[in-house]
Amino acid sequence: MAAHDPAKIRNIAVVGHRGTGKTSLVEALLYASGAVTRLGTVADGNTVCDYDDDEKRRGMSISAAITHEVWRGVKLNLIDTPGEPSFLADTFGAIMAADASLVVVNATAGVEVQTERVWNRAREAGKARAAVVNMLDRERASFADTVAALHDLDPACIPVEIPIGAEHEFRGVIDLLHMTATIYAGGDPKGAEGPIPDEMKAEADAGRERLVDLVAEADDALIEKYLGGEELTHEEVESALKEGIREGRIVPVTCAAGGKGIGGDRLLDLLLDLPSPLDAGSWPGIDPRTGDEVEIVPRAEGPAVVYCFKTLADQFSGKINVLRVVTGTLPSDTQVVCVRTGSKERVGHLMALQGKDHQNVDALGPGDIGAVAKLKDVQTGDVLIVGNNPVAFAPIAYPPAVMSFAMVARQGEEDKVVQALRRMQEEDPTLDVHREEQTHDLIVAGLSQMHVEVVVDRLKRRFGLEVDLKPPRVPYRETITVQAQAEGKHKKQTGGRGQFGDCWLRVEPLPRGGGFEFEDKIVGGAIPRGFIPAVEKGVQEALVAGTIAGYPLVDVKVTLYDGKFHPVDSSEMAFKIAGSLGMKAAVEKAHPVLLEPIMLVETTVPEDLVGDVMGDLNSRRGRPLGMEAKGSAQVVRAEVPMSEMLSYAADLRSMSGGRADYTMEFLRYEELPAHLTQKAVEAAKAAA
Repeated sequence: MAAHDPAKIRNIAVVGHRGTGKTSLVEALLYASGAVTRLGTVADGNTVCDYDDDEKRRGMSISAAITHEVWRGVKLNLIDTPGEPSFLADTFGAIMAADASLVVVNATAGVEVQTERVWNRAREAGKARAAVVNMLDRERASFADTVAALHDLDPACIPVEIPIGAEHEFRGVIDLLHMTATIYAGGDPKGAEGPIPDEMKAEADAGRERLVDLVAEADDALIEKYLGGEELTHEEVESALKEGIREGRIVPVTCAAGGKGIGGDRLLDLLLDLPSPLDAGSWPGIDPRTGDEVEIVPRAEGPAVVYCFKTLADQFSGKINVLRVVTGTLPSDTQVVCVRTGSKERVGHLMALQGKDHQNVDALGPGDIGAVAKLKDVQTGDVLIVGNNPVAFAPIAYPPAVMSFAMVARQGEEDKVVQALRRMQEEDPTLDVHREEQTHDLIVAGLSQMHVEVVVDRLKRRFGLEVDLKPPRVPYRETITVQAQAEGKHKKQTGGRGQFGDCWLRVEPLPRGGGFEFEDKIVGGAIPRGFIPAVEKGVQEALVAGTIAGYPLVDVKVTLYDGKFHPVDSSEMAFKIAGSLGMKAAVEKAHPVLLEPIMLVETTVPEDLVGDVMGDLNSRRGRPLGMEAKGSAQVVRAEVPMSEMLSYAADLRSMSGGRADYTMEFLRYEELPAHLTQKAVEAAKAAA
């Protein structure tokens, strides 16, 4: 199959809040275009896009799915994205790779929090948008209320259709541009076009008048004529509408009931008005050799520049990289260079994706989307080039992982679990996997508890690995508060040569963050110089586990000032043991305390929930630092102990209905209040 003409390609990310019917709508578009022969449903688990076992079981999209169809000679690449905030990595990648976004809104729920989030992301990326009010066949569905909410979200929203019938009587749409009606009956994906029903003519005329008003307002060339009282021709309105849609100045709003296939063919016609890769224009990039800005213009000629916006693991083909060709033509069996690593890769068979199904293609032209299997070292966000002119694109801004768990593998399987998690990170850049240096826990962090639970499910299903999850241990530390001194003496006689080491140590606290200092003040040869490093090594070993709860000891200065040795029985090992014993004895006298990590927490919250969030942070021993406006929301900053933040992600989501987000980073250690120390000690003993 030859490369497609970029003027006849549309790349569209289908985005929206969870439960808006995105997958059902994509299924309706595939059915209306003839790309599939039956209308699959999410409930039956037979859709093209939600093919993963986890998606079928949960009844929701977890990963982006790539589909394509041809409508009126134009190839439509549709990317069905997750709406659950736990899986937004693929959604943000799809918005960047596509030239336009189709925002799906539930007619019963209106504009929800993730609708706003993806809308703003597409707008900030300079992408054209269209909106479809879906599920108009549901009880309490309201097209008018949803359109009003969309207009509040963005005044550029303009209805180009109105529904015929309401709720379970929804059966068709009226095209306000051409003033025709399309009625759907009997499950036929292509409606019957005809005149507007008499009872709806007045509503249609009013809708048409509003459409012309808004189109004229968005076009400088028409507004003067329109305000002068001249009537705009149909051709002028149509031309201005399509130009405004392509340039992102107008956001058309349409009607649909994807589950019943109503409005699919009309929506396909509208998608043709969205920008092609040529209309969308150049991609801004940077030459990594010089740091200079460059513009990558889509054209068929010249060396190819390819962007990898998704990576997935296929049980048959192994790793598959999903690609957007930015410029040039990429044939199969081509050598490319990964800009990030500088390594050469061989692109084998190129594929067009239809959900889980693959179709081999000979080449991908400028603007097209496809996939390739078995690239060795290519990750999401990588740029592949043909030739020697490297370019880098701005990285996708993913939300940070906020919900952490300690993952416990079965005996002997930890290395396999780590390797499997690394592979899953290639698919999901928002997944954080690391080893906690102090507690030695294997930490897996995601955007929510559900996110991490899906990881556990996939470890079992894909790799046959079972793991347990537990909340991560807070990495407390220990320190001392006063100066003290003690003797460390190791003496052992077992017949023959014995063991003898004797040292006197003085400990004193250092300022917070001072670490560890060791000072040698031995005079007169009380301890031979060759044994002093052994004393220091013993002291450092004692630092690993403090005397209160076994946490590392920090911010302490140790002075070695006296000791004794035996000319025969003394050895490095004996003085190492003596140093460890002396250190523990001195610390016990120095009033040791526990230190807890303090985090900087920034919570982005709607204005009406600021009081609730502030009160909750106070209840977590938080110290508010202030607020600042961020668009229509407020960012609340506070210092909060880490131990109080372990359940914050779930609690914040419950408190805000999913409308708030937060980030968290380590600030410093502070002394744990005395009344909480015993609780921390008991928890440490239980975990030991």
